Amino acid sequence: MNLLQVIVELRHSKPLKLFTPYEDLYRLLTGKELPGGQPGGQALLPGFELTISEKRMRIVVDPRHTAIVLGDVPNKGYCVDNVMTVFRKISELVTLPLLSRLGVRSFWVEESRLNFNDLVTSYKTKIYQPIYIAEESIDVGASFVLASGEYRANISFGPVELPQLESLLVFKPPELPKVATFVDVDYFIEKEQEEITDRMLRDFVNSGLDYAIEQSNKMGNLLEEER
Repeated sequence: MNLLQVIVELRHSKPLKLFTPYEDLYRLLTGKELPGGQPGGQALLPGFELTISEKRMRIVVDPRHTAIVLGDVPNKGYCVDNVMTVFRKISELVTLPLLSRLGVRSFWVEESRLNFNDLVTSYKTKIYQPIYIAEESIDVGASFVLASGEYRANISFGPVELPQLESLLVFKPPELPKVATFVDVDYFIEKEQEEITDRMLRDFVNSGLDYAIEQSNKMGNLLEEER
């Protein structure tokens, strides 16, 4: 399968110090803590995005998470090198808080020779038991949570047409299939306030992409169209 997009995300156990002045100002003006201060809370502080179009890269920074989106991923090494470069630059500007979650999400696609309706029918035959809800559906998809040692992976897949595929991508390649099988692999680990290190991040991104390559190939073989 072809790799279209990679997102590497660090979720923080507390807000980045970059946003501390906003929290302090809110506290001085209201005498209260800013809502969203606890994990899972809805933060009021805005984050920001930097889009570097020539590199097909987007960097997202907000109080609770830091992420990089890569829309140009010719190989795993290129992806890992760019992720490391960006997070090192961020670390030079601001100390990253302890981690609460580390994830790498990748989007994969395999062009179909079938039209969309026939591809949906193929999915019904290979994935689902012959029950009424599957037989009567006009579109299908599936999502599973897998374990790999201490790591977890949310894997979703299904048939897509071009407009839906385009809506999933931050950066659109010049050529995309009109009908395809789409696989989304979200590989992650939840941490108990652990410090991020260069080696941890590099090893994690490498292992996450290796896992995604393995799973996307398995899905491609499972859903392989008859020739």
